[in-house]
Amino acid sequence: MQNSIRILVFVAILLLIWQYLLPYSDIPSYILPLPTEIWARFMETFWLQVANLAITAGTTLLGLGIGVVVGILLALLVVYVKSAKSIILPFLATFNGIPKIAIAPLLVIWFGLGPDSKIILAFLLALFPIFVNSLTGLNEIDDDILDLAKLAGGSNWQMFTKVRLMHALPYITDALKVAFPLALVGSIVGEFIGGNMGIGYLVLSGQFNMDIALVFAALLSITIFTSLGIAAIGLFERLFLKWQPSRRER
Repeated sequence: MQNSIRILVFVAILLLIWQYLLPYSDIPSYILPLPTEIWARFMETFWLQVANLAITAGTTLLGLGIGVVVGILLALLVVYVKSAKSIILPFLATFNGIPKIAIAPLLVIWFGLGPDSKIILAFLLALFPIFVNSLTGLNEIDDDILDLAKLAGGSNWQMFTKVRLMHALPYITDALKVAFPLALVGSIVGEFIGGNMGIGYLVLSGQFNMDIALVFAALLSITIFTSLGIAAIGLFERLFLKWQPSRRER
């Protein structure tokens, strides 16, 4: 709570400095508009922002959802099929080293200007952090805990659902906090390269028309959406991960 208050105070001070000191500089408003101008443009284009953000949110969440499913399944494969580790880990590590932004034009060429290329790019950016954290959570369990579960008569399914999966959940939610903004970046970059709708397209539209206030208004929409997504993950942790000591202390 105190950290949130500090952040809000810092942002408020920054906005006040921006609002009242910028007019004394030589920077014209078409280069850097005042916060009040940005807010006015945001309210003026509010429903346009909502419509375009909804499109970007759809591709982001779909890509993220696919990333969660594939990342967890790959992690399970590595945990339960030992021979898969020598194939999957080097492949994903190598693939992760390729800048996904560099292959975005190829995705647009292969899958077109529609949502498919944006969803795939969001998925590719979200996959690796989800896989790594899921693998850590599923695999790094004290052997004594596993032995105790076996002695208590736990079946393989119970071992998975009651021990491994529950141990991995906090790791997965932490991964989502990283993967969600990355998936959003993937969707927006896809819209930059080949799109005719979405919040990324709105940013480009403002840039081409020298409507810098609209660009900042779109960035404000992106910031709000990202903050709401992270807050939703945090709410899930507080509601369903209360059994974790680290979560209870927060």
